[in-house]
Amino acid sequence: MVQDVSVLAPPPRVAFVSGGGLRLGGATTFLCNLGGELIRRGIPSEVFSFEQANPLGSDFERLNVRVLSHDERRVILEDRLSALLQQLRQFRPTAVLACLSAVSFEVLRYVPEGVFRMGIVQSHDPGVYKMVRFYSTHVDLMAAVSKTIKETLEAMHEFAAVRVEYLPYGVPMPEAARPSAPPPSVPLRILYLGRLEQEQKRVRLFPAILKQLRSSGIPLHWTIAGEGPEKAFLQSAMKGSRDQTVSFTGKISYNDVPQVLCDHDIFLLASDYEGLPLSLLEAMASGLVPVVSDLSSGIREVVDETTGKRVAIDDLHGYARAIIWLHQNRAEMVRLAQNGREKVRRDFSVGAMSDRWMKVLPRTLERTIVWPERWTIKPPLVAPNDFRYSRLGRVLRRVRFKLRRA
Repeated sequence: MVQDVSVLAPPPRVAFVSGGGLRLGGATTFLCNLGGELIRRGIPSEVFSFEQANPLGSDFERLNVRVLSHDERRVILEDRLSALLQQLRQFRPTAVLACLSAVSFEVLRYVPEGVFRMGIVQSHDPGVYKMVRFYSTHVDLMAAVSKTIKETLEAMHEFAAVRVEYLPYGVPMPEAARPSAPPPSVPLRILYLGRLEQEQKRVRLFPAILKQLRSSGIPLHWTIAGEGPEKAFLQSAMKGSRDQTVSFTGKISYNDVPQVLCDHDIFLLASDYEGLPLSLLEAMASGLVPVVSDLSSGIREVVDETTGKRVAIDDLHGYARAIIWLHQNRAEMVRLAQNGREKVRRDFSVGAMSDRWMKVLPRTLERTIVWPERWTIKPPLVAPNDFRYSRLGRVLRRVRFKLRRA
């Protein structure tokens, strides 16, 4: 009789490694959501970060996700990598996922044979594709948060022999249903939630959109939530009026995001590229109607004519037209909101996301994995001849860090 090996194999142990730190944003929220749900399902999971900041620390703690971080202001990269590998050795993961920047992918070069090595691409950005190609021989699986990213990776000759899976984000589903649409006399509540940057987010379009909305005369309140280099420009260029007001909230803590979403009707995103905006999923889960750029990566998988309004990226007047149409068709706005919420519940909830990850995580027998006691750290693959990573360069950088602490 053939014995079912899967019954004997222990559950996987998953290590998430973040090279870009745990800053506020979709990439960090993804780790919090997925790590917490895997732990709830009995899958040991920990997060390892090359940087100290962790503004979602209380959220990780609430979900019982242990986070181990390293101070980039006091320790050079190679020493942080060595220390992180020792922490991995203690945790003994059977799967390691590299998230954000080449630093996290460097870890995959050193994990022992038998550990399942995964990388994730979270932005449809040429710079990201250029980076990950260096690590194609060090991954067993590449995860793509959008179908466009999956297709792009599969078309790269470096990944011809690498398994690529479509593994989009998932978000928690709020319990409360949204009320019926307010009458047209009540101001439409618009929300932008994200970084205030022109690069990618194109926030300098906002004053022109507001000007078109002001000309239409529709009552509205536009909330701009977030921080970034364009904040001062937007504050000076976007002046409200009696029936068309604008407010800037600054940084919003993650705990406050659900209430902010609940207080709005429309989610606006005018980006010129994305991976899969997690804030979009959160907004739709809360019943907001998206008015978003028609991008191939991520957006079209979530927003269609039944769930929101997509605007051609070069149609700079389209965002205002879509908002005005929603104002004039409040009942239709409710239908779109309900459809969008149901789509997120079905395909992009935390539960749906975790189900997808459970299918790709292998159940490796831990006794087949032998972790070394120490590692010889090499220069990063993306900068093999950089003097900073030579023996002398490391010495000089360590001295500089010591002087900085003195």
